[in-house]
Amino acid sequence: VPRRVYAAIPGRNKYRPSQTSPIPNFTLAGDWTSQKFLGSMEGAVLGGKLAAEVVANRAKGNPDKPIKEIQQDIIDAAASHVAKEPAGVKGDGAIAR
Repeated sequence: VPRRVYAAIPGRNKYRPSQTSPIPNFTLAGDWTSQKFLGSMEGAVLGGKLAAEVVANRAKGNPDKPIKEIQQDIIDAAASHVAKEPAGVKGDGAIAR
């Protein structure tokens, strides 16, 4: 696999949010959103195009596409997650040293 391309593991797209958001007038875009070109410039462009479609549909008064459901196993895993301090970060300021 070339180093410039993200090697997607099967099933990882379920963790990516859709462009439609439950927050009014808030739309998501980027290579980290749910789309087929994961972690790449092409994915960023496609994520932006899909976000623009959400905005255009809302402007026309069309209903949003359904929001991607969060699977129960992800919710369960998040509930038991324990946050860890990031390695190598020193100090309490806004800029890590």
